[in-house]
Amino acid sequence: MKREVYFVDPEESLSKVVGIFRETGLPVVVVLSNSGNYLGVVTDRVVLRSTLNIDTVKVKNVVVKVPSVNLSDPISRAARLMLENTVKGLPVSGQNKEIVGIISVDDVGRAAEKIYPKMKIKEIMKKDPITISPDSTIGKALVLMRENGISRLPVVKNSKLVGLVTIRDIIDKVLQPRTRATRGEVAGEKIRSLGYKVSDIMTKSVVQSSPEESLSKAIRKMIENNVSCLIIVSHNKVSGIITWTDILGLIATLEEKEKPPIHIQVSFKMKEISQLEKSEIIKVAEKYVSKLGETLGNGYLLLHFKEHREKHGEEHLIHCRVVLRTDRVNLVGVGEAWTASQAARVALDKIERQLLTIKELAEKYPYSEEIMKRWITEF
Repeated sequence: MKREVYFVDPEESLSKVVGIFRETGLPVVVVLSNSGNYLGVVTDRVVLRSTLNIDTVKVKNVVVKVPSVNLSDPISRAARLMLENTVKGLPVSGQNKEIVGIISVDDVGRAAEKIYPKMKIKEIMKKDPITISPDSTIGKALVLMRENGISRLPVVKNSKLVGLVTIRDIIDKVLQPRTRATRGEVAGEKIRSLGYKVSDIMTKSVVQSSPEESLSKAIRKMIENNVSCLIIVSHNKVSGIITWTDILGLIATLEEKEKPPIHIQVSFKMKEISQLEKSEIIKVAEKYVSKLGETLGNGYLLLHFKEHREKHGEEHLIHCRVVLRTDRVNLVGVGEAWTASQAARVALDKIERQLLTIKELAEKYPYSEEIMKRWITEF
């Protein structure tokens, strides 16, 4: 863990937190009450990806309640909690419950290097990621990210990698300048719209790896270049992508030896959700796991929910991203609905259809077991 910790008061403005993030590169800043009690954290994602006025918005309005981990906790628990709470760092508490450090995704990555010294990138990467052309509009990139529950797209021209566009690029270069312009804060800054081309905002210098490289080397590349993903290129074509989420998932599964074959994890980025709706979501997920049984193997099912601005009366449209990572499959499904439980059903149905497709294709050929394994690893 890192013993460098920064604390802020809930009444302070976000501008102080932004300064800390830019100076230190830490993923979270800890929020303490006047009496020194732990209230939660402010994440770099909330601050750096928002269109908020950092000079007027206070810390208390964006604090995220995430659990802390203890000094004696296994690294796998920290990885699981990061996944469940969609954060890149957690506070570490000492014997007297005081915050004594921060554990971040790169700390977990260094642990993964030691635990899996011989693992290759191809064993963990997502294959055949969704890509976009440099001539496509920024609006199209945003739609693809939303529909597929992803935050980055490799940019490909004539089958070759020419860049990378992320949700951070869109916020930094399109949404934030437009918001600042409405407040009269922009002076000589280029104002782009979603109709601009992806090539106008993409990162052209992309950190790459090959499928045959070791996971250890991939992790070192991510840490040294301060990036959250690597684009995997084989024979001059994009063949995969690996992110910190993939590495967290790998380590999180180590905690599940004494748990059910499929460990269900749920996280929310919503203002309000009732306990009844939370219970319904768990029932939906458990029914899905029970239905498919041994087909899934051993691992975890992660459901992440967030609200969109679209409203129907007083109800927000709910986006659900489901990740199924086991020793047999690595699948993603996305669903949207006016209730969280229904969004979960839509996303889980998409994963089930992918599993059925794999099975149907395998059964058409001899040596179905070998075919099945090959197709599963390609998803």
